[in-house]
Amino acid sequence: MAQASRVAELRQLIDQLSFSIETQKRLLKDLEEQQVKARRTLNSLIDPMAHLPFEIQSQIFLDVVSSAYEPTPHPGEAPMVLLGVCQLWRTVALSTHQLWTRIQMNDLPRGPNYTELCRMWLERAGSLPLRLTVHGSMWLEESVQDLLEHFAPQLDEVTLYLTNHRGADTFTHQTPHLEMRSLKSVTITSECEAYFRLVHDWVQVLKKAPALLKYSLENIMSATEDDILIIPPLENPLVHPTLRELRLGDPQEYGLWGILGNSARILNSLTLPALTTLHLSDFDITADEFISFLLRSSPPLQSLAMVIPAYAWPIGVIAQYFYPIPNLTNLELVLPLRCGHNPFSVFLQAMLNPQFLHNLHTLAVFAATGSRLNYQALIRTLTSRRHSALKAFRLSFASHEPKHDYSVDLPSEEYLQALQELVSDRMSIHVGTASQNMIYEGVHTRRVNALV
Repeated sequence: MAQASRVAELRQLIDQLSFSIETQKRLLKDLEEQQVKARRTLNSLIDPMAHLPFEIQSQIFLDVVSSAYEPTPHPGEAPMVLLGVCQLWRTVALSTHQLWTRIQMNDLPRGPNYTELCRMWLERAGSLPLRLTVHGSMWLEESVQDLLEHFAPQLDEVTLYLTNHRGADTFTHQTPHLEMRSLKSVTITSECEAYFRLVHDWVQVLKKAPALLKYSLENIMSATEDDILIIPPLENPLVHPTLRELRLGDPQEYGLWGILGNSARILNSLTLPALTTLHLSDFDITADEFISFLLRSSPPLQSLAMVIPAYAWPIGVIAQYFYPIPNLTNLELVLPLRCGHNPFSVFLQAMLNPQFLHNLHTLAVFAATGSRLNYQALIRTLTSRRHSALKAFRLSFASHEPKHDYSVDLPSEEYLQALQELVSDRMSIHVGTASQNMIYEGVHTRRVNALV
């Protein structure tokens, strides 16, 4: 009996202690909640942010994110880092939908829930337009493609940095299944050649993005002659009514440094009546094909950068190239070594006609060497245009040879004085390397500097 009584007493004691422990836990929890509330109240009294209207707090966060190149879903970077500072900041950050409209996804080490985190990120943007940047092989992942398909109707800007040929294939093959009706800008760069046989697929991108304003392809459409011969252009070129900017590589990199350029043959499959800016890094189409594109498009083209084609460029063809684009105000011509002696001289001769490119404001010429340039013809043409719309001329040399003697590229004293007179007549002129304008230095100094 004594043992049974002792057992009952201990069980009763344990129950009492358990009850006391639960009571203390509830008290501790209440105290912790009171402490949190007190800290929030204190923060609201001493934190300057707490006294600001929500709109100003939100704008401060937006300014922080806009200073970043492209925000990534990393806990130590904005806007993610804002979520962990305090409850106020978290509330403001989650309520500011603009904070979550841009995201950069890359191949850096990431956790197993990375894609789901990206989805949550984009969902926080609500119904706002989205800007998506994808680096490396992530584009090949099915989960990333699912994200693109889900948010395609909201996409405003897409930038892809592809690391292999499959990435280009995946994008162009997925495009027909996407609804990118709001997309305004597409920039695609490939570290390897995405061959010309994909040209029709790249046209499909334009077809699926009827509101597109800018289309930039880098190292996407290079081709061999065999590729070109077996692929005919579209029978009915696609009319895209809104595209204003088309960039097919960098003309300077292709023309001066031999970096692979994008084929201009996509122009045979397009009609672009709103085009204002055009860059052509590999002018591998005929004069008739280019003129045909200009005539059927009748674009309000204002800025053109192009490599001068390797074939003959007679003055009659020059006129046909540019008369369909009378609104042209900015022109960049790249003269690679392979273009021979005559093309730019022929262009200068055409410019003696006051009706030829009469709205031209800026003319820039990038040459691999200046030894072939006819400075006499250049002075004559610039003088004839001194009272026209032309206000700026740039002639920049960039040789393939590291130890190139730039002294052979420089104008003589006679031509230097003529250029300086044009400068005094309020025409901006740059002749020399990218960083050095030689017309402001004496002949002796110029030649010494060129040899250094």
